Order: sequence, then structure tokens, then C-alpha cells
Amino acid sequence: MRPKSKKASKRGKDAHRNTIGPSHKKCVNVLKRKYPKQFVTSTTGMPDFVIIWKNKAPQFTELKPCRLAKNQRASYQSMYLSQTQEQKISWLIKHGMYVSMIYYNKSGKRFRFSREVKLTSKNYKRFCFSTPWEKRIDPDDLFKP
Repeated sequence: MRPKSKKASKRGKDAHRNTIGPSHKKCVNVLKRKYPKQFVTSTTGMPDFVIIWKNKAPQFTELKPCRLAKNQRASYQSMYLSQTQEQKISWLIKHGMYVSMIYYNKSGKRFRFSREVKLTSKNYKRFCFSTPWEKRIDPDDLFKP
């Protein structure tokens, strides 16, 4: 495997500091307000968040970017589930876990989150990068009322 260039490494660190980290912090707060009696935490690995219920199975939520500036879309690789994420989410769904997806638009330092979409065995492929683009969901549609 080829080592990353210094520019790529700096871009990754900048993206994490300016977009990924702040979006995850804001989304945790949104989920905590939505589920006040449950334990909500960000995870290392996949999916991004887990919501722990007292008497139910945990709920998993994946967060993805839609727009990073007013007219700038996120890359398709980052907007949709990678092969590894697709496999993990498919496994969770097959084992009866509740898995959902949330998208965000970033404008300056502000974040706007889409409605939460439950992923099922019938619809999760529409959120995967491996699916042909004509069959994928347009994340912009999730921000419409």
C-alpha cells in the first residue's frame, strides 16, 4: 500500500477538524434531544452513533455529508456507504437491529440535518456507493418537508 502524501494527510486532518468532528458533535446533540431518556454516544468504527435503550436492542445511526457549502456537493464516495459500511449495515439489519441514516448540509459553521431514514433490507442498497447512480437516493430529497 502506498503511503499518503503530506497534502492528503493535511486535507484529511483539516476535514476532520472543520467538518467531520463538528458535524458528529452537533448530531449527537440532536439525537440526545430526540431521545432524552436513552444513552446516545458516538462510536469509533461503524456506524457513527449508537443509541442504547433500557428494554430494546440498540439503535445504530450513520451520518453522511450531503453539501459542504452552499452549492458544493460532497463527493459521492463520502455521500454514500462504502463497501465496508455496506457489509456491516447489511449484517446489522439481517440480525434485527434498527439502523438509520442522517445526512447533513454544512453552511459556514452551521449544520442542518435531514430527517432520519430507517434502513431496511429493501432500501439500504439505495444508500450504497456500489449501487449504480440511477438507483441511488438523492440526499437532497431528504431535506424537503
